[in-house]
Amino acid sequence: MTKRKSTEQLNNKEIDNLHELDEQEEEEFEGFEDESDDNDDEIQQKSTVNGKNTQGLKLKKKLKATHLADELRNIQEAVQLYKSNIFKLEIDELLKELRVDENKTKPVDKILHQIKEIVENIEPTEEMLLPEAEELISKTGISIPFPDPKPQPDVQYRFKYDKPADFNLVGQYSLKTMIKTPQKFAIDVVVTMPDQIFHDKDILNYRYFHKRAFYLAFLASSLQKNEDLSLKISYEYLDGDHLRPVLRLDPINDGTKTELHKAKCYIRIIPGITNSVFSHNKLSGSRNCIRYDQAPVDSLKPTPYYNSSILSDTQLFDNTVFLHKAAKSSDSFRDACKLGEIWLRQRGFSSSVDGGGIGAWEFSILIATLLVGGGSHGSRVLSKGFSNYQLFKATLNFISLNDFTEYAVTMGNEAVDTEGFDGLPVLLNNAVGLNTLWKTSSYSYERLRHEASLTVKELDDIKGDHFDSVFLDRVDSIVYQYDLTASLKFSKSQSDKAYRELERVFSPSYYAYFTSKVYRVLKTGLGERAALVSVKFKESSQWDLTDRKPSLIGEPSFTIGLILNPEHSEQQVTHGPSAEDKSAADSFRNFWGSKSELRRFKDGSITESVVWTTQPDRSVVGQIMTYLIGRHLGESVAASITFVADGLNRLFMDDPQLGEGNAFGNFQKALNAFETLRKMLIDIDDLPLRVSTVMPASQILRYASIQTPAEFQVKSVHDFADVVIELETSSKWPEDLKAVQHSKAAFLLGIGKSLEAADASIIVRPGLGRDLDTIENFAHLDVLFANGYAFRVRITTEREASMLKNYKQDKDLGQRTLRKLERKLTLAARHTTEFQTLCHRFPFLSPTVRRVKKWFHSHYLSPHVDDILIELLTLTVFLRPFPWTPPANATIGFLRTLYLLAHWDWRSDPLILDIDSSLNIHEIQEIRDSFKSLRTHDPEFSQVAMFVAVNYERSGTLWTSPGPSKVIASRITALARASCEVVKSAISDKLTESAAFERIFATPLQDFDFVLHLNDLTAANSLIAYPPQADLLCDAVGLYFAELQTVFNDNVLLFRDNTSNDAIAGVWDPKVLEPKNWKVYLGYSSRPDKDGKVKANVQAMVREMARLGGDLVADVEIYREG
Repeated sequence: MTKRKSTEQLNNKEIDNLHELDEQEEEEFEGFEDESDDNDDEIQQKSTVNGKNTQGLKLKKKLKATHLADELRNIQEAVQLYKSNIFKLEIDELLKELRVDENKTKPVDKILHQIKEIVENIEPTEEMLLPEAEELISKTGISIPFPDPKPQPDVQYRFKYDKPADFNLVGQYSLKTMIKTPQKFAIDVVVTMPDQIFHDKDILNYRYFHKRAFYLAFLASSLQKNEDLSLKISYEYLDGDHLRPVLRLDPINDGTKTELHKAKCYIRIIPGITNSVFSHNKLSGSRNCIRYDQAPVDSLKPTPYYNSSILSDTQLFDNTVFLHKAAKSSDSFRDACKLGEIWLRQRGFSSSVDGGGIGAWEFSILIATLLVGGGSHGSRVLSKGFSNYQLFKATLNFISLNDFTEYAVTMGNEAVDTEGFDGLPVLLNNAVGLNTLWKTSSYSYERLRHEASLTVKELDDIKGDHFDSVFLDRVDSIVYQYDLTASLKFSKSQSDKAYRELERVFSPSYYAYFTSKVYRVLKTGLGERAALVSVKFKESSQWDLTDRKPSLIGEPSFTIGLILNPEHSEQQVTHGPSAEDKSAADSFRNFWGSKSELRRFKDGSITESVVWTTQPDRSVVGQIMTYLIGRHLGESVAASITFVADGLNRLFMDDPQLGEGNAFGNFQKALNAFETLRKMLIDIDDLPLRVSTVMPASQILRYASIQTPAEFQVKSVHDFADVVIELETSSKWPEDLKAVQHSKAAFLLGIGKSLEAADASIIVRPGLGRDLDTIENFAHLDVLFANGYAFRVRITTEREASMLKNYKQDKDLGQRTLRKLERKLTLAARHTTEFQTLCHRFPFLSPTVRRVKKWFHSHYLSPHVDDILIELLTLTVFLRPFPWTPPANATIGFLRTLYLLAHWDWRSDPLILDIDSSLNIHEIQEIRDSFKSLRTHDPEFSQVAMFVAVNYERSGTLWTSPGPSKVIASRITALARASCEVVKSAISDKLTESAAFERIFATPLQDFDFVLHLNDLTAANSLIAYPPQADLLCDAVGLYFAELQTVFNDNVLLFRDNTSNDAIAGVWDPKVLEPKNWKVYLGYSSRPDKDGKVKANVQAMVREMARLGGDLVADVEIYREG
């Protein structure tokens, strides 16, 4: 036995600055008695001299000084430990909300006393053999909940009910650490069975559990026939332990509201035993207590699960006393336990076997243990003076840093026996040798450490507020948590020949056995492809008194969740051992079967290997999972595998734009063409100023366009990749901005001639964005290569930006032009460079952002949301993935982006992206202050709705103003929430067809007031040959859309999908539809209405729109006219 790491490794510098509280005398906890106030002893020390309470005066001064010290400590804590006052207030408010109303639970004590009185008045029985015991219980219509295996009819040990030795309230209710949850909480009562009904040999071969089951059934029969107890009584496995059923007492659902209804709780009656019944040494994890064959006892394997189950019954009350002492020694202990419970619940952990075997109770014992020990040489890890937040965080830090499977956590320094728990986490009670984590599986513990590590990283991040993701967000979502999730049906235990008597000894639950087997197979087979393998199952643990055990309802299933390693997950070869290592090679071939083959590699090595092929509808990891489960658990089980969101993934694969081959490879061809252009531009030497820098500024060149670029694909102006060039610095640039535009156009003409001279196959075409006599003009040069790639080159200079900042003739025009310059050129180029790098850092960023853009455009949001804004929103789930890890699957990345859009409160929260961790806390605060100032001056969000800042654009408004507006931002949120519901519904219904997910990309046209359906231009575009004529490259739909916006101005909000160009939809301004008094220059077509007022002539305006569109418009639909 070894102890792991000490307090010095907790990375909390504040530990050394806190004073530890003095040890206090501990009081024994009695069942229902109220806990005495911690200050009672101190208050009672008052003395009087000559009628004056001198000690009381001293005490008041002491209390006043203590109060001041506490206030100073709270301020220091808020600054140093809570990261911000807001975070501290959030925790205080959370604890307040979690607190259970004691006024509602106090009446429950009457029921507990009533139960106690009934139990104490139950008459004992005589000793009897099994047939008599079963006959006695069966007369009451109740079954004895014997665990498997049932006792044989001819067993000679005897059964007896005798009055309990004690009746105690235990668990969270007695400790006052229960919290409000949507589910009812349990009130645990231990009925201590008398020592005399057991014998020393009852620890063997389930005899204790059989006697315990009879005792429980007799209690149930006596409680059930008591007419004064109006409760529904049923059996329930205690925390999913199949060896230990308990009684569960729920309020009867007959329409009446009882005390239990109001308190939202139920009562569990748990049979327990005293410490003196059995020898603790005989129940240590290294001993065998089940003689499962005729072999000598010394040759039998230990039975740690069985032994721990018995030991747990001895510690129900003692553990409660232990925790009460911890609560007395640390004022923050109870609140820390509550924080731990909500953290565990949000991640799907609980004390039950199917909840991982670690819940609020185990977490509380861990904190209490670390308050008295757990460190090196038996030192304590946690200070009793820690705040609730410090206790919580330090405990998570301890979990993340220490591997309990390698080093046991104990309360003392003496050696203890941990044999029998190999590969399992150990949190040992030194006094009796009980491992508190005896129900915790290796895969659950691995996930616990993973979650603890993520949370500690969040809490260490002082730049962001992660309160929601730590405490409020539901982390264990089947949709969002893992990169690959699959559901699987259990094989039946009766047909599983591997689940023999020996396996039942070590895993009484077949579900737990089957789950562990799946975990071992996948953990071995996936290796470094998966950073985490999580398996979860759910089984029924409550049943009627008439049955011996719960019946199987429906087809049980469980889920497999994988967090993938993006660098290795899609490797096509699984490398095995060298052929020279005969033993390892044999094991490898036995594991992989016919898939294994001996291969020689380029480095000369000859190893056992498994080769996987690339399949369009199934990832390599998915192939491995299906194969291994089929080989080791049966083909029928493998056939039942359903991959979560598989239909959505196939929908993407079938999309002609998203599913084409190797996306990175296609983008690389365009980037190679850009590199050729860059070198040619840099080499031009016949201009007054040389080209110093060539920067990509297009989504095509940052792996972010929906359609992957391909040769000879130029069909419109949108297929040109934007390029920004800078010239050498010169002081000879004109002082007039219009002259600057003329100079830039002249340079572009010279560059075009130089490119044509360098390569006669290149086609160049100069163009003007506007009239050359305006400062807003951005002249460009189109460059078309013979290999089918096209670029649009523009020039930018630092001097131009400086002149625009100081443009006094028309400040608004200057600022507007400067923002356009930054938005389309300088910062677009910076963003492209940064996004390129990030796509290599996060391999699944590119396919994810292309899917997200598809979603935005499918909902006709193209005119309102800039492509760069979509990229920044998608990037958020990679840079700020908490409470999860960065996606290693494009479909999951898409779903998490929808989740972000659905839950981001853009009204009150800015989105700040620190892509290279270069922003310090003061700079982040400056950005937040800018956001607050913006909201103060624009509370109606009329100027800026979404605020998205990044290192190279800290104003937060460049790509969010003028759009999306408040209306559009609200629609994005609504559409994202609806999409998330579609996904959730399809997954819960286990729908795997693509059609189940198509609704995500189908915008409801009925939401609009009218829709102009456009003719399909695909056929016309397909006739455009390369190189295309300039007059054929115009965006006809875009020009038509722009004209509609100009003509109808603010009267209507227009929508389109610029990737399909199938329709233009519109929503009228509500003010337009309201009846008004007629006046000249009303601003829109109107018709007479009631009371001498006029009303918008919607049909006439829509017909006018259709007339302006000419042959573009195929049909018109009007859904609302006012």
